[in-house]
Amino acid sequence: MSEIHHHAGERPEEISGALFAYTRGPLPLVLASASPRRRELLAWLGAEFEAIATAGEEHEHPPPPEILAALPPCPVPQATHPTLLAWRKAIAACADAPGSVIIGADTIVVLGEDVLGKPRDTAHAREMLRRLSGKTHTVYTGLTVLQPKPQSSDRPRHAGVAAFGVAEFPGIQVSLGLEASDVLVAELTDAEIADYVATGEPMDKAGAYGIQGLGGRLVRAVAGSYTCVVGLPLVAAHRLLAAAGYTQLIDPTDAYRRWLEAQGKEPLPCPPTFP
Repeated sequence: MSEIHHHAGERPEEISGALFAYTRGPLPLVLASASPRRRELLAWLGAEFEAIATAGEEHEHPPPPEILAALPPCPVPQATHPTLLAWRKAIAACADAPGSVIIGADTIVVLGEDVLGKPRDTAHAREMLRRLSGKTHTVYTGLTVLQPKPQSSDRPRHAGVAAFGVAEFPGIQVSLGLEASDVLVAELTDAEIADYVATGEPMDKAGAYGIQGLGGRLVRAVAGSYTCVVGLPLVAAHRLLAAAGYTQLIDPTDAYRRWLEAQGKEPLPCPPTFP
């Protein structure tokens, strides 16, 4: 059974430092994630939400065939498909958030044919960073939005795009998404790797680096969504939430710029880097 932690009463401005009015949707919004980075990014979209941490991604029960059929294509084993893992997180939060719209996300790092998860220990983190050094890898973030199905509609509307799918069950609609970004890492010396691992930052991050933190110094270029690499692609999340009725959210490009400014960071050249 998943251990679920509530962040009740925590205001988005306490997470992000954002100073603007927050938007409530037609139903309560829940983020099924323990990640402070995802909570921060969702807050910058102007959404009012509650965060619930689950261990859903650790479950291995077979998903319904409707979910498998709707998964966006991703060149990884099914068990590590980030959209499937995002679905598992969101489903695990359902019992504690009845009548809510739930968004889940999961991020993986792929180098060649290998999926690089979170490092087991510092030696594993150093090994991962040596493999990434001087190479381009791909970061995939999968998204799932669970939405109670309106009783007055036979088929809820969904703004579909190529990387999104929809599956329907009695009383609920499941919208699935996937974003991919290519990341070029600089040539790293063993000393640079050791110094970065010693900060402790890599230990809870897929691929053993965090682009939004000290790990950003290791990155030379991003082609695609920057916030996909952080863990919550703002454009894709905005699109899915708008389809679920959250139509007054902040434009994702504006949210991205404000988020960067709050951290004192300059945006990477656009293109090839986008929110």
